[in-house]
Amino acid sequence: MDRVRAANVRGPGERSVAVRLLVLGASLVAANAVLGQGVGGLWLRIGVYLGIPAGHLFSHLTRERPGLRVKAAIAVAMLMAVARFVHAITQIAGDASAVQLPLAELFLWTLLLHSWDVPTRRDLSFSLIASLVLVGVAGTLSLSLGFAVTLVAWVLPAFSALLLMHRSELADLPLPGPTAETPPPPPRRRAALAGAGALALIVTLALVAFAVLPAAGGARAFTFPVNLPQLERLTEPGGLVNPTLGGDASPVPGDPATGGTGTGRASFGYFGFAKQLDTAIRGRPDDTLVMRVRARSADFWRGQSFDRFDGRVWSSTLTRALQQRGSMPIDLPTFGVVEGRRTERFVQTYYVEKPGPNIIFGASTPSQLYFGDDRVFVLPDGALRSGVVLDKGTIYTVASVRPLLEAEDLDANVLPPTVGLSDQQVQRYTQLPSSTTERTRQLALGLTSELTSTYGKVRAIEAWLGASTQYTLDVPPLPKGADAVDQYLFVDKIGFCEQIGSALVVMLRSVGIPARLAVGYAAGQRNPLTGLFEVKASDAHAWAEVWIPETGWVPFDPTASVPLAGDGGGSPRAADGLRTFFVGRLPSLPGWVVGVLQVAAAVAGAVTVGSGVVWLLRRRRAAGRRSWVERWLERLEHAGARRGRRRAPTESARTYAGALGLLDDPAWSRAIDTVEREAFGGGADEAARAAADEVLAGLSKR
Repeated sequence: MDRVRAANVRGPGERSVAVRLLVLGASLVAANAVLGQGVGGLWLRIGVYLGIPAGHLFSHLTRERPGLRVKAAIAVAMLMAVARFVHAITQIAGDASAVQLPLAELFLWTLLLHSWDVPTRRDLSFSLIASLVLVGVAGTLSLSLGFAVTLVAWVLPAFSALLLMHRSELADLPLPGPTAETPPPPPRRRAALAGAGALALIVTLALVAFAVLPAAGGARAFTFPVNLPQLERLTEPGGLVNPTLGGDASPVPGDPATGGTGTGRASFGYFGFAKQLDTAIRGRPDDTLVMRVRARSADFWRGQSFDRFDGRVWSSTLTRALQQRGSMPIDLPTFGVVEGRRTERFVQTYYVEKPGPNIIFGASTPSQLYFGDDRVFVLPDGALRSGVVLDKGTIYTVASVRPLLEAEDLDANVLPPTVGLSDQQVQRYTQLPSSTTERTRQLALGLTSELTSTYGKVRAIEAWLGASTQYTLDVPPLPKGADAVDQYLFVDKIGFCEQIGSALVVMLRSVGIPARLAVGYAAGQRNPLTGLFEVKASDAHAWAEVWIPETGWVPFDPTASVPLAGDGGGSPRAADGLRTFFVGRLPSLPGWVVGVLQVAAAVAGAVTVGSGVVWLLRRRRAAGRRSWVERWLERLEHAGARRGRRRAPTESARTYAGALGLLDDPAWSRAIDTVEREAFGGGADEAARAAADEVLAGLSKR
């Protein structure tokens, strides 16, 4: 029992109130950052805001007392928190990654309970590490750059606490004695140098982590967030309503929230999110942020598709929506998914920032929907529509079935392009408008006649469009009666995504390949801090979807860089966000240059960490080889230097103690006698050395 008690007797308590307050501040900032992301209930919030300060106060008042009972109580409470965590994750339906919020709660409980047992400097350092973990959790959950304010608010007290801890350590630990040639620097200078070194190490490690670790929001969404600000039913179930286009398309005419007047299009409204798409329209949306998307990789955020083209206007013959009802998640029919095809589950969470159409966006083919309403409408092309208004603040999560595509496999597929479609579908997706010109047909035929695979033909047409036409938003008006595709290919030779996508679809249909025009949003730019794709109105996009036998509908577009699923390999790194962060400020760097910089950062980080480890090991070895007398004298020299009297190289321990005015105390005379006996071979017993250490410790405290 005595051994158990001895093992649980705390070391010297941290006396600095400033250090404790700074650690408390960093802990509260980190905990508040996590709670601000919707983690935890009312009781956990009360426990955090009241319990953490109370725990630090209790730890300070009892810092010199044995901690066995406190540790036992904390262990019991921690077991209860773990049991709560295990119960919470057993109630989660879904994959094993759906544990983010319960795990964040467990981290909060850990920080809260640990705050009741932080008497020493080491315990306070652990609290700083725990708060750093919580800051990382909050950063993962955060959706905006406002998290940077929280990060600064945590760094200031945390770094200040580290500096004060270092100064306290200098006061307690022995330092090398002075020499006439190299006097030791003052303690403040030593602390400043150590602080600068620590800051340099932190910055280096942060840059290395930023260069090689996955982006914050790049991983699969751990939870399935859902929010519906209002349950305002639309008058036409399954119909398409878009308030950003104004006029009859707006359910609330003159609503200033849409940015429109009730009769005109909002600046961020896209004309493709309507029942028809007119390629003669030349207006484009502005750079308004319309939504954020949490997903592990880029894709097209698909809205709907069109299958009928009259040479100018696209429309759809598939307008009858199928109503799907159910609790979360709502299971959806997967139209166009080829049975037996290797696929992956691709989860996306959409955060609506501007009111828009009642379209529920989803990559590839949505299979499950986590939504705030118990019904949704599905069109035969897989497009989703809501029966309620999707206002700002709406959040929904889509789980899609995405085929794993490899360019080599697609190119090796030489089956006839219509295999897998019914006669009615073939007619629908290969029909050409009467305005299609002969030179358009001949161009498509000449580009593809010597190729055997559907994929090869698509790539051949894309390559020609990229080499022979130019993408621009400054497109001349479409002449009355002109065919939009012919005008783009042979007259203007410039256009934006609607003209390019339409040309690709029409040329593919000209050679018997089923294709359709899809509209939605391009991926947007990934925010380097939040990891979310920030989608602007100007990212509204149109592209071609091509039917490939034994694969299904595959998106193609020479104007957007969205790779084939499974063709990119690897997870996006946070360093990829540097291109987003510095876009428009720095010239783009070649891929090999970015790779060299990342390798250099990794090597620099490894060298820095390795050097630090070697330095610590050498310091420990050196400390272990020094005798008790050497360590005692070094502590005496350090204490004397702080009192303004340095030891001369020729002074003995007794002479130096006398110069400091210490020998008037009998305890100090006995301590010097012990040191001299030990130094000159007489040998001092353990009790005498302990008494000498105690006397010296009293001087250090003063």
